[in-house]
Amino acid sequence: MTVKTPYYESRFVRANHPEQPLALWLRETLLLPTAGAPVADVWVMVFDPDGAGNRALKVGYPIGSADYCYESGGGAWTARIGDTAIDDVSAQGAIAGGGRSAAWNLSIAPGGQPAVKLLTERGYRAPFPTAKTMVRHPLATFDGQLELDGARLGLQHWTGSVNHNWGKRHTPAYAFGQVCGFDGAPESSLEVVTAHAAVGPVSLPAATLFVLRFGGREFAVRSILGARRTHGRYLPFSWSFGGRVEGVTMEGEITAEPSDVIGLTYFDTGGATKYCYNSALATCRIQLSGDGFRDELVASRRAMFEILLPEPHEGVELLA
Repeated sequence: MTVKTPYYESRFVRANHPEQPLALWLRETLLLPTAGAPVADVWVMVFDPDGAGNRALKVGYPIGSADYCYESGGGAWTARIGDTAIDDVSAQGAIAGGGRSAAWNLSIAPGGQPAVKLLTERGYRAPFPTAKTMVRHPLATFDGQLELDGARLGLQHWTGSVNHNWGKRHTPAYAFGQVCGFDGAPESSLEVVTAHAAVGPVSLPAATLFVLRFGGREFAVRSILGARRTHGRYLPFSWSFGGRVEGVTMEGEITAEPSDVIGLTYFDTGGATKYCYNSALATCRIQLSGDGFRDELVASRRAMFEILLPEPHEGVELLA
């Protein structure tokens, strides 16, 4: 696959401890801006507010140090930057910078669930929206170890996901959420976004899309047309959303304590600086209702919740 400027791409994995409020997030990203040198970055984030504390390390590399492979032409889906790599079944590597270091070696059991596509097939092919996202493995299992600044994590059957984001431009403002197994419903999953897309300099009204898998069914809104039946509103760090699809009404909320959030600085392809605030320890609550049934789902301190802001949020430190 040949990419042209402007372009960004992110391959990432995330996983939660099965019982404790403890999680990790690994990213390998490419940024090809309209002005300035392209760069490849490796990110390591650990959410451990009740233990050693939240930590993050980002190390940048020249774009020539990156090798991204795609499935087209019989190739494997793999991202390599320096001595690190992410693919469908493993993540490994080591980085160092600023007197700090991290190393990890994780095996991934992808699970048998189909990929979660938050857009229609037409949406993936079209130039708009400029940002695309897909969950390759929504209920993966992770084993192995990670060490960051001398603190070691041992992973035994942590649950998480393998993810892929790409496009010509980041969505200017958004809230993103993901659940890899609800309490008491480990085979259920959620992917949801409330996004303020833009056409040139014009910001569009927010649209909420979601894919909820529960009880052997999939409830999904993937198009702007379908988003007329959804709603979403977010602030740091609370988000309410919902919609109606196939005769079923979904109402949800995701919340996070500031102590469970990591702040990061993002750069867009157009040169803008944005501020990402992410918690892998958020709590998600979903209520489903329809003809003759009602269900409630909860994921306690194991949901991912991310918002992108134009200015830093004073309540959470920027760690990378």
